[in-house]
Amino acid sequence: MKIYKYIGVALMVLSLGACKTDDLERDIDALKDRVTAMEAKVDRLNESMNMIRVALDGNKTIQSYTENEDGSYTLTLSDGNTITLTQGEIGATDVYQEVSISTDGNWVIGGVETEHRALAVGGEPGVTPQFRLTMESEGKYYWEVSYDGELTWEEVKSQQGTRVYASASGSSSVAGPIASAAPNATGDKFEITLTSNGTKYEIPIVSGLACAITEPNPEDMENGYWIVPITLPAVTTSTSVDLKGDAVLVSAPEGWTVTAEIGNGTLTIIPPAQDGAEGIITLQVNKGIYWAIDQIKVRSKRVITSLKAEYELGDGFYIGDELVSKETYPGGTLIENGGTISKSGVHFIAGGANISISSNLATTEAPLVIVGDDPNNPPTITLGGYFLSSENLLCKNVKLVRTGTYMFNVNNDVNKVIFDQCEIELSGSFGYSTNSYTIVDFQFVNNKVKFTGTAGSLAGGMNFVNFANVKITNANISNNIFYSKSDDTSARGQFFTVKETAIKLENNTFCNYIQNPQGIKAKLTGDWSVRYNIFYSNISVASNNTSYLIWALEGSTFPASNDAFESNVAYNAVEENATVWNVFYFSTSSGTSSEIPDGYDLKSRIPQEEESPLQIVDWENGKFVSSKAGYGATIE
Repeated sequence: MKIYKYIGVALMVLSLGACKTDDLERDIDALKDRVTAMEAKVDRLNESMNMIRVALDGNKTIQSYTENEDGSYTLTLSDGNTITLTQGEIGATDVYQEVSISTDGNWVIGGVETEHRALAVGGEPGVTPQFRLTMESEGKYYWEVSYDGELTWEEVKSQQGTRVYASASGSSSVAGPIASAAPNATGDKFEITLTSNGTKYEIPIVSGLACAITEPNPEDMENGYWIVPITLPAVTTSTSVDLKGDAVLVSAPEGWTVTAEIGNGTLTIIPPAQDGAEGIITLQVNKGIYWAIDQIKVRSKRVITSLKAEYELGDGFYIGDELVSKETYPGGTLIENGGTISKSGVHFIAGGANISISSNLATTEAPLVIVGDDPNNPPTITLGGYFLSSENLLCKNVKLVRTGTYMFNVNNDVNKVIFDQCEIELSGSFGYSTNSYTIVDFQFVNNKVKFTGTAGSLAGGMNFVNFANVKITNANISNNIFYSKSDDTSARGQFFTVKETAIKLENNTFCNYIQNPQGIKAKLTGDWSVRYNIFYSNISVASNNTSYLIWALEGSTFPASNDAFESNVAYNAVEENATVWNVFYFSTSSGTSSEIPDGYDLKSRIPQEEESPLQIVDWENGKFVSSKAGYGATIE
């Protein structure tokens, strides 16, 4: 049983003066004793509330009980929980609010009827109030109550609407919510009488009768629901149960397949093929005329284990914002380990497979779509050449390794180029072209890009995109990690050079990647933004260590607010020869726009953080966790 205790204790010693050490120790010990007594009182009150819940529900029996030396009873219930129950007085306190149940079946706390149900309605059990004491000031405590399993708390209020206090040193003894609790004369029932109205409840004592569903791991629970995955093909989900008795009855929501047997120890479930289906699974076990019942709330959740299966079903999936289905991109095939891709089409690569593409792969006749089938186990594709696109190029959930000078080129106008959830390892550039074409939509989202380069502290020529004559109408580069091969090397290069673009560069993380000699170099148009990015370096480099974020070419337009390009942060882990993080590259002779807003300092720097905005988890595999809310990439 989960009992939450919250007793705040604060000791403020402003001046010890001539106080003796033993006097101070006695004061501290006395305070500890008072707090311990209060904790025990709250424990007994909450145990009583749990016992009342059992009595009200009537769906549990008692497997066994023991009487303790202090006159309390420890009960083992049919659901496996134990309750230590103290009848009568719950301890010394000056103010204690009576707990009762209204004629409408709601909880009444201190004479104030709440909106929270005590009695079950329509198969939904009532709630169990849990209490705690919170310190307002030294020696002054007030009551709080939770009606949602201790997720949230609210103050207990009197009939006058004021906070209800309890004293740590009160001397009056008051009755708890249970007036008496003891086995009957024959020992087959446990009798409980409530203090508020004298109502008596009897709970059967039945040895060998148990019905207990073990709550799954916390990561499988959400707001009190067991989240059961829907997979293709369907698989069972299970949790442990303790079922003892003659027979078990299983009640499940429509569409759910549920199995449980006496002595098996496992509850197995297959959810319906409906995302978000909710309900209550009820197990009932009988022994003779007695029944024990336990329940668990369940909710289904779609979990994709095969993107090809999603494709075959017709629902499809998204790469960036592009829907890939049999209708939009027909003809999908599966490539196993050791295979290759030699032409355009829709290619699914088996989970964990290793394949190679030995030469340049042109997308001249149809789009090229490459997808790792298993979202949790991406394949690895080694490229001996580059992608040459004149049709759509879409990649998702694959690891791409390219040891040549670049990975992607264009030889015609292209509608869409999208890379989503990929890991890319480069010894040179991602994209390079001297041709004059247009890419309408360029999306690079949720990826990791590792620049391997050559040995040394600063590897040059590590360009991301160098398309000096290509117009990219809309470019979205968001939630990516760009990093060098190790924490003791650094890569530098032209980050994004195009003829013209409306770019969105947001929430990216750059680790030991210096945008030099230029960062974004383009005629900037439309509603562009460069913000919420993190720039990190721990390398001391004597030359080429100035990073330029924006090189706005002649004719560029600027957003109305500087927030579009001011909200970035940088961090240097070294002081000597540290990287200089500039917002703008400015040179009138090089065609820099003269339309930069008046009053903006062209020599301004990206703000540097005093503490690192990143937690370095695993540099080799590109695991960097942002510690600055709203900034940097978030990739599992």
